[in-house]
Amino acid sequence: MIREIVIPPSKQKKILKFPLEIREKLDWSLDMLIRDPSHPSLRNKKISGTDNFWEFSITMNYRGVYRQEKDKAFLVAVGKHEDIFYWNKSRHLRINSI
Repeated sequence: MIREIVIPPSKQKKILKFPLEIREKLDWSLDMLIRDPSHPSLRNKKISGTDNFWEFSITMNYRGVYRQEKDKAFLVAVGKHEDIFYWNKSRHLRINSI
């Protein structure tokens, strides 16, 4: 169960560049990860081949990735679906070693 979401400063800067509508939906999604991570609109799923990395939906075009450590979720990537797809693909071999 997630009790806290940690957003590193580098991700906070990136998020501030998103349109207001996306930031509001991200806030809702992060809140829902704490309250109900299995909510259908999140489409929250474990990234295959990893021990503790998960992907969730913000909108149909935006996704987020977090690493779960005990009761904390560390936001490691947020962006458009295609950017997250390439992020996952480029880090697939390294994710298990983090």
